[in-house]
Amino acid sequence: MIILGLILVLAAIAAGILLFEGTSRLTDGVDIDIIGGGTISLPPLALLITGAAVISVFWLGWVLLRQGFKRGARRRRAAKEEAALTEQRRVENERKMQEEFAQRERQLTEERRRHGEETSTLRRESDARVEEQHLSTEEARRRAEIAEAQARSRTGEGPRAGDTPRTDPRAGDTPRNDPRV
Repeated sequence: MIILGLILVLAAIAAGILLFEGTSRLTDGVDIDIIGGGTISLPPLALLITGAAVISVFWLGWVLLRQGFKRGARRRRAAKEEAALTEQRRVENERKMQEEFAQRERQLTEERRRHGEETSTLRRESDARVEEQHLSTEEARRRAEIAEAQARSRTGEGPRAGDTPRTDPRAGDTPRNDPRV
């Protein structure tokens, strides 16, 4: 491409030199009619230079026009790609956020389940301890009453006036301070 461009530039320079030499010997002017009335007479060399300038301006305008279209197309393509990339990032971020939310929800659900299990375990253990303490207390009270009743029976005292027989929930309806127990 570079060699072809260099050949074309050299050919254009050679053609320009030939045209310049060919028109420099001409002395007759070229009459040009102007719109709106009037005529201008230009020597052939001036007409040649003016034509070259017009063609150069035309090609410069054409190149700028093509570059503008290419730049606009490139900007539109880049904007479209950027919009697609932005949309892809947004969708990816949204998906990540949904995954993180779902993971946090699973963790929270698991934590709630464990907390519920721990709470129920602690309640069962607490209830078992309370029941055990209650039974121990009742057993100690029953033994104390039996010991007191035995001590009274050895000393010959009968039941006191304020004593009421209590029943042991484990022993059915047998009074607690009954000496037969």
